[in-house]
Amino acid sequence: MKFWNVEFHKSVSLWSKSVFFDEKSEIVFIWRSNVWKSSIMNAIFWKKDLVKTSARPGKTQLANLFLVSKKYYFTDLPWYGFARLWKEFKEALEGLISWYIEEKKDNIKKVIILIDSRLWAQEIDIDMYKYILDLELPVTIVLSKIDKISKSELAKTIAHTKEAFFWQEILAVSSLKKLWMRELEKSITQCLIG
Repeated sequence: MKFWNVEFHKSVSLWSKSVFFDEKSEIVFIWRSNVWKSSIMNAIFWKKDLVKTSARPGKTQLANLFLVSKKYYFTDLPWYGFARLWKEFKEALEGLISWYIEEKKDNIKKVIILIDSRLWAQEIDIDMYKYILDLELPVTIVLSKIDKISKSELAKTIAHTKEAFFWQEILAVSSLKKLWMRELEKSITQCLIG
């Protein structure tokens, strides 16, 4: 399935009174470090700049929903675990993530956790993964920026990530060089259409 029939739909903020609901299936992207999330989503959508890049880390404060083929939502959630945000705001952002995912649980078909392949998984990534599993939601771990490391380093990173996430599905991609992006599209398609 190609995901190029896509448009920005709406944003949900920290101060929204309720989550937007309908019956459409949803794919959720969550991320911690500078993983080139916008580039990955734009590559999936076959667009250059539909998903905007924040000017500075931690700036994204919204859950942004994109409507795909008039049938599915792909949702870009804020960055979790950003240490340099003041405590109350950091807690509010992480609250938005948990609130959104728990409220939309019945519609979410897959949660994609994005991790920079150069940094390896951190404890907070594993905590997020366990939280998603506790909600009984399907999850895929995606390693980004694989064009920035050597093949031997990538092999070590994949092995470490598989062990850290208990042999969960791991995909390693480069949005810049379009490496393994089609495999990510296939994984998403399978969970949407069964």
